[in-house]
Amino acid sequence: MQLKRIEITGFKSFAEKTIIDFHEGVTAVVGPNGSGKSNITEAIRWVLGEQSAKSLRGGKMNDIIFAGTDLRKPLNFAEVTLVLENEDHFLPLDFAEINITRRLHRNGDSEFFINKQACRLKDIVELFMDSGLGKESFSIISQGKVETIFNSKPEDRRSIFEEAAGVFKYKTRKKKAEQKLAETEDNLSRVQDIIYELDSQIEPLKIQSSIAKDYLLQKKQLSDVEIALTVVEIEQLKKQAESQNQEVDSFNQQLNKMQKISVELEKELLELKNEKNKVTEIIDSEQNSLMKILQHYEQLEGKKQVLNERSKHTKKNRQQHEQQRQLAKEKVEQLTEELKQVTITITKKSEDQKIGHSQLKKAQKEQQMLASDSKEIREQLRSNYIDLMQEQTSLRNEQNYLEKSLNQVSQKKMKSTARIAALELEKEQSEIKLTRTTSDMKAIQQEIAEKILHYQEQQVTVQDKRVILENENKKMFDALRVVQQAKAKKESLQELTDDYTGFYQGVKEILKHKVKIGGVVGAVAELISVPKESEIAIDIALGAASQNIIVRDETSARNSINFLKQKRSGRATFLPLTTIKSRHLPLSVETKVKNSAGFIGIASEVVGYPKEISSIIQNLLGTTIVARDLESANSIAKMIQFSYRVVTLEGDVMNAGGSMTGGASKKGNQSSLFSRKNELATLSKQIDQMENKLLTKETEVQQLKQTVIKEEEKLEKVRELGEQQRLKDQELKNAHTVIVEKFTRLVRELKGNRFEEQEERQEENTYVKRLEAIKKESFILKDKMDQTKRQIEMVSSQDEEREKLQATILQKVQELMTSSATIKEQMTSLKNEHNRIDNQLEIGQKEVDKLRLFIQEISQSNGDQKLSESDLIAKSSKLKKEKEQVEHSLILHKEKLLLLQERLNQVEQTVTLKNNQQLYVVEQKTKVEVSVNRNDVRMDNRLVYLSEEYNLTFESAKQHHTPTIKTEEAAQKVKLLKLSIQELGHVNLGAIEEFERIYNRYTFLVEQRDDLLGAKESLYETMNEMDEEVILRFTETFNAIRFRFSKVFPQMFGGGMAELRLTDPENVLTTGIEIIVQPPGKKLQQLSLLSGGERAFTAIALLFAIIQVRPVPFCILDEVEAALDEANVVRFGRYLNEFDRDTQFIVITHRKGTMEEADVLYGVTMQESGVSKIVSVRLEEAERGSINAMK
Repeated sequence: MQLKRIEITGFKSFAEKTIIDFHEGVTAVVGPNGSGKSNITEAIRWVLGEQSAKSLRGGKMNDIIFAGTDLRKPLNFAEVTLVLENEDHFLPLDFAEINITRRLHRNGDSEFFINKQACRLKDIVELFMDSGLGKESFSIISQGKVETIFNSKPEDRRSIFEEAAGVFKYKTRKKKAEQKLAETEDNLSRVQDIIYELDSQIEPLKIQSSIAKDYLLQKKQLSDVEIALTVVEIEQLKKQAESQNQEVDSFNQQLNKMQKISVELEKELLELKNEKNKVTEIIDSEQNSLMKILQHYEQLEGKKQVLNERSKHTKKNRQQHEQQRQLAKEKVEQLTEELKQVTITITKKSEDQKIGHSQLKKAQKEQQMLASDSKEIREQLRSNYIDLMQEQTSLRNEQNYLEKSLNQVSQKKMKSTARIAALELEKEQSEIKLTRTTSDMKAIQQEIAEKILHYQEQQVTVQDKRVILENENKKMFDALRVVQQAKAKKESLQELTDDYTGFYQGVKEILKHKVKIGGVVGAVAELISVPKESEIAIDIALGAASQNIIVRDETSARNSINFLKQKRSGRATFLPLTTIKSRHLPLSVETKVKNSAGFIGIASEVVGYPKEISSIIQNLLGTTIVARDLESANSIAKMIQFSYRVVTLEGDVMNAGGSMTGGASKKGNQSSLFSRKNELATLSKQIDQMENKLLTKETEVQQLKQTVIKEEEKLEKVRELGEQQRLKDQELKNAHTVIVEKFTRLVRELKGNRFEEQEERQEENTYVKRLEAIKKESFILKDKMDQTKRQIEMVSSQDEEREKLQATILQKVQELMTSSATIKEQMTSLKNEHNRIDNQLEIGQKEVDKLRLFIQEISQSNGDQKLSESDLIAKSSKLKKEKEQVEHSLILHKEKLLLLQERLNQVEQTVTLKNNQQLYVVEQKTKVEVSVNRNDVRMDNRLVYLSEEYNLTFESAKQHHTPTIKTEEAAQKVKLLKLSIQELGHVNLGAIEEFERIYNRYTFLVEQRDDLLGAKESLYETMNEMDEEVILRFTETFNAIRFRFSKVFPQMFGGGMAELRLTDPENVLTTGIEIIVQPPGKKLQQLSLLSGGERAFTAIALLFAIIQVRPVPFCILDEVEAALDEANVVRFGRYLNEFDRDTQFIVITHRKGTMEEADVLYGVTMQESGVSKIVSVRLEEAERGSINAMK
């Protein structure tokens, strides 16, 4: 196995992801102090399972996460991955390469991975256990650990040898076995305590269980006989109802078919409505799309018109510029010809000037010969005068030229100013139009936006109204269905009432034939009205008297009794109005109870009844008091000394004399008489209310339909108004585009003319300044000429004779000078003219170039315009096709909408028809069900008896309790069984289950106790086996290391001796280890007396001895040789090379001797403060490079 590489991210100073590849042999990691070298060792220890932040030089584990610098933010996690080559399967995993990853987040969460599969820290620790590669193993040694080896107690020192011996896994197993043994002892103690407690409960529970089983057996026999008798009775009643149930089933089948048809119709109706809504939405969407397409189409058409206008204007503008360019070219050609003529004249005048100058020199020479005495004075004065004359002539000529040029420039400037004023006026007018059209466009666009918003809102309103209409329509049909169901229920109850269902047979016969018999007023139950909350109380108060029949006199009573005898129809109790007297509570009692808490009223006052039967009602209920609850009834009864009956709303009774009756109330036939009457009254009111609401709902639905139609009309009007506004907006946009084009052209022309005017103004200012300067120079020159002339005259007066002699020559000289000055003046004028023509030529050429650029821009613009126009034509054609497609689709969808509406109307009519048919069948079914209910009422008491007494349905009772003996024998058996059950006395039925539970638990715990005793023995055996294995392995390994240490030490020190001893050889499991050393030339001494270098070298010798006994794939040494001198460092490095074939060494160092022996060097630097980076050099490659360089 080999350590291939380590990947570090965010661990301590390694802020960025750092990958360090490790090779065979010795790898040295070097760098200055504080650069982060040791962080690599700590990263390896951390990923191998180190859990102590202190061991990693931190206060808490989060301190290992990169904390940031002045330039970097802190990271939120640290991650280290160790990649191991495992082809020899040194580690017990079936992988050729193993990746061990540990990740810590700043919130404290940790993650562990083996080959990218999540695992536990425990899995990583167990993987490396006894491999010699654990976090605390001898394969990772730092300078601090060297001190720990020597400073620790002998007992603590043995952990290194245990790691080498590979006994940690056995010690771990023993520790786990000890923990399990302690747990087993605790469990065994608890189990024995529980067994002792249960043992005392079993026998009493066994006796009670036997009695309970006898009781249940007899009770079951009793219930079987009673249930069988009840089943016989119910079967007789059921046979009578079979034919009626078949008829009801037939109606139900018809209704099911009708409901299926109705469901299908409703489904079709819903689908049609959904389809209609979808088509309506599509129509709305297509109308919106059509509006947008039309709007876009008209915009494109408007742009096409604008482009046409712009094309015409561009063409006209180009023609104007072509004409201007042609004129400018002709002017340039004319100026070029003038410049050529002026150049020829200048050349000719230059030759004349040369001839005149030669003649002048000759005459002046002659003059000099005549006037040699005053030669210098006269020559100087005359020369000065001539120069001044020439200068005056030049200034005059330049002044004439400038005045002429100034006049021309002024005229051009006036024209430019007039043209600019005209353009400014036209620009202002265009700007006003542009502002007005922009404002109009904004206003119309605002109106269009409002119209679109209004249209969308109206669309939403129409859609909402449609949804509301559909919902209200559905609610209306639902309400109609509810009304029809309520009516059917009312008719059913009315039929039950008319048939006197629930009354005794004799009472029913009298009430049915009361007209025939005569004198019959009615039954008490049907003549009184009882509030719902008092139904139970009045039912209990009346009891069977609620079915007593009130008659007018004794004769009517006798006639009724004779009628029952003749018909053999049962019995009844009759109350003649002439004989029954009312009964009342004494006033004192009534006054006393009315002020009592919980008093409801006198029973006769709680009910309602006709006045003619008041004496009978007073007789039956006048002395009965109704109270709220049993506590109140008890209090009132005590108050009246239990003289009268008190009934509660729940049906509990305080009888006169003090006895109490109460319990669960079984709702039977009597109470149903009152509730049916109340329910009929309630249904009548509800039906009236529901019919009124239904009528209102129908009116609302009709109003909603009208509202939807009106809202749809509004929507169409809004769309038409929006279309009108859109057309108006398009017209404004076209006009606005034309104005913008004109305004842009005016701005461009105005800018060009202003530039020309500015140039002309600058040229005029230049001419004016020069003229002013010439005037000043001419004035100064005139003064100089007058002064010179006076000097000449003074010299002339002194030598008049000589002057006369020289007059001829002087005159000739003057003529020649005059001629020369004239020629010079002409030359200056010609040169000025040449410059003027040259300037005008340059201006003309610039004008030609400017016009050429304008024409090119116009041509380019015209090309772009043609491209835009072709693009617009294509888009317009495409939109036209889209418009035609949308219009065609819109027509189809509108036609589809009409067809859907027609089909929707047909389906709605069919649904209404089917609903009416269904209601008719429901009415017929209800009539049959009324007959069924009559039969059901007769069976109600027996079914309730089965349900409440035995929790059985009739079917289950019939299946499991078929009678096997005659009815008379069954009745006798019931009596005997009840007597036998009574003799058993109090029975604890829970004893059966409790005995079973206790006995099962007792048996289970005994088995558990036996298992725990066996486990205890097994754990003792396991612990003994672990101890034996540890002793064997530790002894063998210790002896081997002791032998190798005694050899390695003198080899490394160059002499001396060293020995390892056990502090307690008799107790190998806990013995400590002493290290005895004698360096060369010294006596045996304690480790504490050795120097730092000797201690380090001794630790290194021990490490090499352990490696020879227990080779490890790799070993990490962190500055272990720091305390050694140079000679020992060299010896240490050479000794490393003796093991690097079998063990891979990673050495953290800054010693030269160690570096020289390394195969690969990694440099750790901190180019950025607080952030470590790696630089690597493979020494073999470096040496080859050096050799090649030398060759």
